[in-house]
Amino acid sequence: MGKTLIRVLWCLLLAGFLTWLAILLWAGHPATAWLTTRLVIAQAVAFPALLAVAGAGVLITALLVALRSRTSTITRCLAGLTALACAASTLLAVIDPYGAVRYGAGGVPAIGCVNVQTYRVTTYNALDTLTDQSLARLLADQPDFLVLPEVSPDTPALAGGVPGYQVFASTSEKIHIAPTLTLVSDRLGTYTAQEMPMTFGALMLAPENEDTGHPSLLAVHTAPPVPAYMQQWREDLATIDRLAREEASLDLIAGDFNATLLHGSLASYSGARSLLGVDAALATDQVEGTWPVGGVLGMRAPIDHVMVMQGAPAGGKETTYQQVGESDHLAVSALVDLCR
Repeated sequence: MGKTLIRVLWCLLLAGFLTWLAILLWAGHPATAWLTTRLVIAQAVAFPALLAVAGAGVLITALLVALRSRTSTITRCLAGLTALACAASTLLAVIDPYGAVRYGAGGVPAIGCVNVQTYRVTTYNALDTLTDQSLARLLADQPDFLVLPEVSPDTPALAGGVPGYQVFASTSEKIHIAPTLTLVSDRLGTYTAQEMPMTFGALMLAPENEDTGHPSLLAVHTAPPVPAYMQQWREDLATIDRLAREEASLDLIAGDFNATLLHGSLASYSGARSLLGVDAALATDQVEGTWPVGGVLGMRAPIDHVMVMQGAPAGGKETTYQQVGESDHLAVSALVDLCR
């Protein structure tokens, strides 16, 4: 009975690390997209480095068992296979979890583009703690778009408007969560906003005069992948995916996705293999965690994104991160290129 239980344990460990390896190698595949939006798995894959640390411990144990001559052949084989799967997934989770290298995520070459324009897009989940000082820091580099999930329209920092910017506010289905605000620079001309269905508020922003050639932007804030909101989270990610595929004129998506590039359909934004676009941080190989600020055992999950939709080129030039105010999110600012 003891040997059977041990073998079952090794079979479960082997299946687990093979699944993790499949998620890393084939993120975005219908099977892995479904898996990564299930409770427990969704939370686990948010921190690849943390899984890599756990994998290193299993790897050492598996190697010791596989090399132990007095262990049964079947158990040694299971331990050896587990060690191989564990080594491969751990190495991948450390060096290239989101596919920056494997997928050539530098964007699409500027074939036939004679007018490349650069825009700065910043997103910051303020957790409804936006102050005058925080807003001043976010506007210091004069972003063209500033996406602010969880900011009340009546917050004192926005009293009287923001000089040089148009302010748009969504609504939130949950009264205890502030809506999503977006600031659009007056340099881009007059913009209009349309509410999109999303748990914590989303806006589709587009230039009133399309002839300006300036980009449209979808500002988002999805539900979090916690037990009470799992279904809403999946629906919010599906809404982003649907709009990305159906809205041909959509140029940028930014905000708090509450998901990494391993979750659900977000792997669709992974560079050269993408049919949609590319994450600006991935394109510049500058992916850093944004939540929580203090980290989980020192590790943060990259859940705040600036997505550059497919075009020539569709990519990023630089991505920077900064801690602003009292929020548990870092602010993300990306300088991106679009072919107009």
